[in-house]
Amino acid sequence: MDNKKNTENFLELIKKYDNSLKFEIFEIGGHPYDKKNDEPFYKLLDFFPNSRINSFDVDEEECLKLNLNSKDGVEFFPYAVGKTNEVRKFYETNHPMCSSLYKPNKKLLELYNNLEVAQLKKTSEIKTITLDEFIKKKKIEFVDFIKIDIQGAELDVFEGAHKCLESTLSVVSEVEFLRIYENQPLFGDICSFLDKKNIMFHKFFRLSGRSLKPIKIDNDVNHAIQHLWSDAMFIKNILVISKLNNSQLLKLSILSYIYGSPDLTVFCLLKFDEKNKTNVADLFREINLK
Repeated sequence: MDNKKNTENFLELIKKYDNSLKFEIFEIGGHPYDKKNDEPFYKLLDFFPNSRINSFDVDEEECLKLNLNSKDGVEFFPYAVGKTNEVRKFYETNHPMCSSLYKPNKKLLELYNNLEVAQLKKTSEIKTITLDEFIKKKKIEFVDFIKIDIQGAELDVFEGAHKCLESTLSVVSEVEFLRIYENQPLFGDICSFLDKKNIMFHKFFRLSGRSLKPIKIDNDVNHAIQHLWSDAMFIKNILVISKLNNSQLLKLSILSYIYGSPDLTVFCLLKFDEKNKTNVADLFREINLK
């Protein structure tokens, strides 16, 4: 059985135990500059139609276009998200996907192949809003999942999301290992902050980077010898998962599965079974062994 069918069967199984599940998802840096939306959480809208994806991008015109064609449950907001409600400098780069609230680190960028896209083009000003302020205005009671990729400013968002993170089950965040942007927080800073919120590092999806000039390995300017960034997944601390309620256990089992961690899926389902005297974990394993 293919992975797509496995996923569909698993989601249908969960619906039998709770067909009222509602995911509240934040996608920060959600503008698909070069690709269609391919994040796995979009699939959840087909199975749990009361779910919502709140997607943020600084390009107001593009958000208007995206909202005209977005599927039910998805809304794009033209907001820059930060750690306070304030006016910040915004550093626009040669490629829009590299623009940031932090100034590009010119000296470092010049050392590596194919990082010209991140060099500074111009500077403007932009208003930022915190996630805590956003959920207050929108009367959002909980946030299950955060996907964030905003070029070095991810920790700023978390620092403005104390209330939001109380309910967050998982985070997928871009992280950097070297300061591509001046004075930006690095992977260790994000780990340390989220750990204090009972959200622990889980895994990397891929390690990306570049090689030093002038060498081009295999004539590939994107060959990653120096690891510079990655997408990292964080989850509710494994030692407190047993304290989650039924819907949270099921939602975390789903988020784990669609992001390739079936062991965590089973762990959550076993906790659910213990609370409810069910056998969802066994049924899940049957689906995935077919």
